Amino acid sequence: MDKKFVMGIAAMAALTLVSCSSDDLDSFSDNSSKNEAISFDGYLGRSAVAVNGSRGSVETANTLKTNGFGVFGRYNAGAGQTSDPDFFKNQKVTYSNKKWTYSPLKYWPTNGQIDFLAYAPYDSEQKLIENSKLAFEVKPTATEQKDLLWANATGKITENFEGTTKEKVKFQFHHALSRLGYTVKLSGDYSSNATFTLKKITLAGSPDETTKAFYTKGTIDLSTVKDPTSSVTTGLWNTSSSDKQNFDWVSTPYDLTSTDKYNNPDKDNNYLFVIPQDFSKDKTPGGSNVDELYVIVQYTIKYNGGGEQTNTVYKRLKQNFLQGKAYMLNLTIGLPIEFDVDVDTVNGVDPWDEVNDGKGDIDSWDDIEHKK
Repeated sequence: MDKKFVMGIAAMAALTLVSCSSDDLDSFSDNSSKNEAISFDGYLGRSAVAVNGSRGSVETANTLKTNGFGVFGRYNAGAGQTSDPDFFKNQKVTYSNKKWTYSPLKYWPTNGQIDFLAYAPYDSEQKLIENSKLAFEVKPTATEQKDLLWANATGKITENFEGTTKEKVKFQFHHALSRLGYTVKLSGDYSSNATFTLKKITLAGSPDETTKAFYTKGTIDLSTVKDPTSSVTTGLWNTSSSDKQNFDWVSTPYDLTSTDKYNNPDKDNNYLFVIPQDFSKDKTPGGSNVDELYVIVQYTIKYNGGGEQTNTVYKRLKQNFLQGKAYMLNLTIGLPIEFDVDVDTVNGVDPWDEVNDGKGDIDSWDDIEHKK
């Protein structure tokens, strides 16, 4: 095949939004004997198989039982009682002998109520800000990042309690972040002419990578109640537009050989976990700045007869990354390069919300450079 076949490389991309079915919920309960001690229930969803067959660093039933979760509890007293804003102060709750437990045990007061806030995975350094918020930082590499869950519940206390069994505090955990993954394949068999090697995938705020894209830090309000009828959880996150970062997804060269299925070059199948953010808007004349996201791909073509070419291409991705949704970028490299994004509902704790908004198409790649 002549080298000229790459010089006019075209590229197409379709943004496809799909969803997977939700699974039933498992309950991991404290089945201890009936008493006045405060006990907990944690509800999790079974993890469905992702598009690339991996789970990365997603919080699941097993990881939650292994790592535990943290609880804050604010006691609002009734008559004759003293309120305590730190009734539970980042109390670690673990799973042992088929039940959730913690130490030292605390007991229900005789009246008033306790507002419970929970998060996972547990972090001994976490502290509440403004009574209900946690500070969260998105690490710069996928291997350092982690899923984040939140839940809340209110435990009302019957006045003049006289030995009646208290209900367990039930937590339904939700994903607080958006999850991003990628796969890649060749569009055809080019082995008789050349070897294609994926060198780099970058997510940035501009084609030259000088503008940062994703929020680095934010605060999450654990008291936020998720609306089951809406795809947007209002008031969950507070972020600063001045503190952002880009992500490099591929750091080790990967020879592309598969033409029949998508593969993930990352042997550890790590996902990116990002604070929800809207990249779907266009800037209007005289309007305020909008967040933009560009997918930048660098790959080489090494010809069997000698010679090598490096191509770097990019395309703006218009997508509103929502809380609790999993996004998969499927790259097809070859002639032409094809690119699409799937949004799936891989379950981890609360089922990932389904997405069927049918956002538009990415028509072509734009070239940054071709090097011989």
